[in-house]
This record gives sequence, C-alpha cells and structure tokens, in this order.
Amino acid sequence: MVEGTTAVAPNLKGLPGILECAGVPWPILRSNASHGASYPTSLHTQYSAYPGSELHLVPGRAQRMGAGLGLKGLGFLLRSGSVDHWVQWSSWLLSTNLHHPTLRSAIPEVTERLAASCPDRAVLIRSIDSYLDPDLPSAFVRAGYRVFVSRQVYFFDGRNPTFLGRSTVKRDLKELRALQNYRIVEHRELDSSDAPRIAELYRQLYIDKHSPLNPQYTAGFVSQALRNHWLEFRGLRHASGRLDGIYACFRQGGCTSTPFIGYDTSLPADLGLYRMLVSMLLTDVAERRLVLNYSSGAGDFKRRRGAEPCLEFNAVYDRHLLPHRRAANALLERLANGPGRRFLEANEV
Repeated sequence: MVEGTTAVAPNLKGLPGILECAGVPWPILRSNASHGASYPTSLHTQYSAYPGSELHLVPGRAQRMGAGLGLKGLGFLLRSGSVDHWVQWSSWLLSTNLHHPTLRSAIPEVTERLAASCPDRAVLIRSIDSYLDPDLPSAFVRAGYRVFVSRQVYFFDGRNPTFLGRSTVKRDLKELRALQNYRIVEHRELDSSDAPRIAELYRQLYIDKHSPLNPQYTAGFVSQALRNHWLEFRGLRHASGRLDGIYACFRQGGCTSTPFIGYDTSLPADLGLYRMLVSMLLTDVAERRLVLNYSSGAGDFKRRRGAEPCLEFNAVYDRHLLPHRRAANALLERLANGPGRRFLEANEV
C-alpha cells in the first residue's frame, strides 16, 4: 500500500486498500488497467490479450487466424465497455487468490459497501471454485453477481493423499532422493541476498518461457516476502552454492497455492528440476494435510500425478451500474459460460 502495486510487479496495475468486515481485513484493489497489465489486474488481459499471446499453440494457420480475429474483436468490445473499471476484493495480487474462511458470510456486506463507495465501478472477485465449498459459486449468483468461467484449475487433497501412491509421483520422489549435488533448502535458510536469483528463476519460467503477461514479480517483492513470510519458500541449492530451483506457497484456511515457482531453464532438461520441485511440494502438502490449489496449465502433467480438475470462476456485481456499462460484462458472461466452458471441459488444459 505504501509503495504501490508496481513494487510487487511492474505489470500489476491498481490502487490497493483494506476493507474491514466483521473483524476481517479484506485486501481490495481499484483497477488502473492499461496495456500490458497482468491478468490478476485485468479481465481484458485474461480473456483477450493472454489467449492472443498463445495463438502459436493453436494448430493450423486458418484456425490461428480465426482465433486471432475473434480475440481482437472481443478485446475491442471489452475495452469499449470498460470491463476493467472495477474494484476487486480479496485481491492478493497473485495468480490464484485464496479466500478467508468467512468469505461466504461476508458477501452481502462487502458487496454493498464497495458498490456504495465506488458507484461507477463493478465489484469483482476472482478465483471462486466449488472444490471445498460446492455451493460457493451459487452463493454469489444469489447475491446478484454474474459468475462466469475463468479457467480450469487442479487440486491435490493432502488430507487424503492418495496421489502419493501414483507411479509418476513415486518415480519423481525416487529421483529426488537420488539427485546428486543438490540439497533442499527451507525458508529459514534463505535471505534477501537470494532474492535476485529467486526472481530470476521465476522470470525464466513464467515470463521468458511462457508470457510477459504473467505477473513480473520483482526482487524487492521477493525480499519482502522472504523477510515477512508473505510466502513460504523452498528450493534446491547446488553444491556450488547456486540456487537452481524454487517454489513458494501462499496459505489461507487449510488451503495452499503455489503462485511462485521457477528453475534454471538453461540447465539440462534431464535434471528434471521442475518435477523435483513438484515432488517436494506434494510431499509437503501431504505432511501438512493441506489442500493444494495448483492453479491452471500443464493439465496432463498434473492429472498423471493425481490432480483433480475443477472449474474456477470470476464473479462480477454490476447491478448498480447503467445498462451500457453492464453490456460488456453480460457479453463476457455469455462467451465464458458458453464456448469458453465447452473448450475447457473438452480439453482439460
């Protein structure tokens, strides 16, 4: 709040604040979306720009051209309809927001207060799913929200860690135990001097290999997260002292996410550093009896290790806005819950 969201990542755009409800402080964010904003702070980026940056994955030139034109058209309509003029609550500036256990009971009061204090903005909340609370999306619908598909995410239930019996997990754990010249380092063994390397490992995987529209977390943020335990880090350090792999967990109400993971992509692929990090993570989740929300992407990799797919939703409250402002949200709701949902369920990406 003091340094601004761009101190966390230069492409996270917005004005942060706190709203207290029944003794619980909810982090809120007023949008300030602009070109290149990362998807946690832009619906336009999530539904148009980010898919557009991954068109190279679509097979066939004609299909790519058709998808590209469709996404550009959607992007124009979303921008014209000011879809990113919102105030978001339970916003942690992470790829996956984990919510306080009082989320459901807080919906009416938080929504009313935000709509009253920001009468020209929609009220947004991200990362709504039905894994731990099957009725949660419906609770937002009953409160007047538009609830529409965001992406498909994957869960590992460490309370009943049957995934540890999977042959793929057993193989990964065996290779981790046999990994030479590396040792596991815990959060307490890391300090601010490691922050630049940690940020670089994340950048190599999420920004350089995937997309600059992922949050571009800074070394300054990593240093603060290490010092103040905003995230809990674990890694793999080479015998030379060089840190070559890292992941970090964010925990809330018996659930954990991994918004931060990276490894040195210049090292030989047969080292399997990503698989080693995942095996460390799954062991940790099982030992602590936590539920892991392992976000989206790499669906086949995660399913082969016992992950359970679950649709995630965004929820937008716009009943206090004028009709022309509601039109873009209505379009997004129809497309996301129609062809968008059918695509995700058919492909389990």
